[in-house]
Amino acid sequence: MGFIGGIQQESFVGRIRDREREQMLAVAIDVSKRTAAALVCDFWGELVGEPFEFGLNEHGFKAMSAEIARASAARNATWVRVGVEQAGHYHQTLIARLQADSYDIVLFNPLQVKENRSQDLVAALKSDARDLGAMADLLTRGKGRAPFHADAAMATQAALAVHRARKVKARTALKNQILASLDVVFPGLGDCFEDIFKSRLGLLILREGLEPRRVRRLGPERLRSFARHRGLRTRGATVERVVQAARQALLLPEERASVHARVLAADVSLLGRLDAEVSETEAGLAEVLPRTPSGILVTMPRVGVVRASGYGAAIGDPHRFQSASQVYRFSGLVPRLYESAGRRRPGTHISKDGKVDLRQALLQLGLALRTGHEPSAHYARQLQARGKATGVVACALANRANRIAFAMVRDQSPFDSRKW
Repeated sequence: MGFIGGIQQESFVGRIRDREREQMLAVAIDVSKRTAAALVCDFWGELVGEPFEFGLNEHGFKAMSAEIARASAARNATWVRVGVEQAGHYHQTLIARLQADSYDIVLFNPLQVKENRSQDLVAALKSDARDLGAMADLLTRGKGRAPFHADAAMATQAALAVHRARKVKARTALKNQILASLDVVFPGLGDCFEDIFKSRLGLLILREGLEPRRVRRLGPERLRSFARHRGLRTRGATVERVVQAARQALLLPEERASVHARVLAADVSLLGRLDAEVSETEAGLAEVLPRTPSGILVTMPRVGVVRASGYGAAIGDPHRFQSASQVYRFSGLVPRLYESAGRRRPGTHISKDGKVDLRQALLQLGLALRTGHEPSAHYARQLQARGKATGVVACALANRANRIAFAMVRDQSPFDSRKW
């Protein structure tokens, strides 16, 4: 008949069915920056010793292991299940150390722990003790997700993908700041280009620090000559727009303008370094991608190193998922749903109960299919013709892209346009 909790609960029940509850131990660990709190209880919920703290270092780890060993000997334990609440990056070294010592580990999302506290009407009364109790309860009920064991290539891919995402986010914020400074230093220049950061002439003006007074003095012909001597051929119409913007710009007094110009020059220089770091990270991703399961994704239309690496880093080992549907639920792109007393009220927004980077990776793969795969583009047009909102269309394409991508990485089969 199956289990309410699906395969995960079936596996858990299979492990505990013939064991005595007092001989199974749950170890809940709440991690902070430098220390962690822990408690040990049996599967009846009875404490085996007092809760304790230990340092997140080798000495503290050995002290924690000794407490677990003492509790195991006291109860003649047949199984010890360790649960750790995810805490940004602080839990990662502890998880690696627990895995090295072959502990049976599961991870809890902080929201999962909070929701479990709310069942006892203490959601707003957060404390280390209550968090440990909530985690222990989740452990004895078979909740939690096992951390996947990444090989060196997948671990490198995950680290580089996160690193690139941080750099791209910082670069986007810096570009916005540059545009704000430009509105003071050279009003109207940004309007001369569709995207000044993608225009060679626009970037030249930024890097050379050409302010309006100098552009006025140069005029169109000398500005074209200025660009030509730096290896850049320009269109007359664009140059005319830049000079016209310089002539019409409202300017600050020279003393104030020079201060803002120096700030702008510093930001432009920083942007160049960020661009170089992003390119270097992408080169690292390109080097490691063929050694990961997601390397096969570059056979998809419009999917290159960045999109393939994003998906691969987000799901890790594809074999830890039973189906593409499970991956899609994990992304948080599924629609919200409320059902009560036989009445079903489907949500108009996505659940967002999942991994943000996986959600972004799937949306990017969906965009790639829409622009590079005619059947998918036709599917998107059909949805639009039926009045579906832009977000709904994007989620539908992400769902299609996920089914294709998951099958490809699971079976290591290249994209086949006739099949898909």
